[in-house]
Amino acid sequence: MAAAKSEVWQDTQGNRFRGEPAEVLGPMALFRTSETTGRRLLWRQLAPPDCLRFFEQVRALPPRAPDWAEARGAVSEELRGHVLRLDGDRLVPAELAGRPEPEFFILFFASHGEGKSWEMIGSAGPAYAKLRQDFPGMVEAVFYGLRHTRAEHLDMAASMKMPWLVTDLRDQAKLNVVSRFAPNEGFGFVVVNRDGVPLVYSGAEDEAAVKRAMEETAGLLDLMRPDNRRAWKDRAYYLSVVQPAAYATGRCDPVLVGNPIIAEGLKQRKIFRFDAAIHIAADGGVTQVVFPPETALSPEITAAIEGAFRKAAVFVPAVENGRFVDGVYAYHFEAAP
Repeated sequence: MAAAKSEVWQDTQGNRFRGEPAEVLGPMALFRTSETTGRRLLWRQLAPPDCLRFFEQVRALPPRAPDWAEARGAVSEELRGHVLRLDGDRLVPAELAGRPEPEFFILFFASHGEGKSWEMIGSAGPAYAKLRQDFPGMVEAVFYGLRHTRAEHLDMAASMKMPWLVTDLRDQAKLNVVSRFAPNEGFGFVVVNRDGVPLVYSGAEDEAAVKRAMEETAGLLDLMRPDNRRAWKDRAYYLSVVQPAAYATGRCDPVLVGNPIIAEGLKQRKIFRFDAAIHIAADGGVTQVVFPPETALSPEITAAIEGAFRKAAVFVPAVENGRFVDGVYAYHFEAAP
């Protein structure tokens, strides 16, 4: 399979641009348009042939790694062995193994001698803590020093009690991907994916600008949640184009894009586990929901669950040898009491 390459693309509004397919981000396509610029489009903004062209180019790229030690993302890989963390007032080597590879990196570029750099770090702290709480394992920040000494680098990290990774100032020249975003003057931050394709920029000129950029980052991560209903239509559109190509030979079961079951509602009714066989027609419609004979659910609950799947679920149908066919989705619900 050929690697992704820079080509001319056109969205459904007729806007043309040159870009390299970078990653499928839930309901969005991410393109690298230069070493320091990127572009994202909702799938509905690309015609089916372009969705397929995008898929063919990114399908061979390495997926996000469950363990950072095995990550192959350009940013993830080059940070290994070159970042530190605070231990009290000391900077010690950061242990990344055993942690999931982040999806996004927030690269903070700041200088000890620039007062507003300090303000940027202070303003970003609470928003970063919320990002980490709301999207566990998905985002990691890195402090990259500008125009200051190692002593000042440590002082800035320690004084601000930075909860994120800190570069080893001596190794910054080795961070080829990260370094390309460092401003020649001033300060700021950029949010990139694990391969260094930018998504959000901020000059961080004031607290409001920092807040806007962090909220935009949170919005992108939220759109990538499987349970975000606003993303279902675009994800289903993309998969309906690419699944027949992915399974030109062989078979794939239906894909559940939009799950209408709300776990908290079932937990309130003391329902913590059930199974169901959901029959999906070749057009994606739900035709039947079959519960096993031993199910402990009441007829009223099974009827409500079936109604939810018929009315609100979003499925991409099964594929066999490049064609959509009838299929059965094995649904399993389990929630902690």
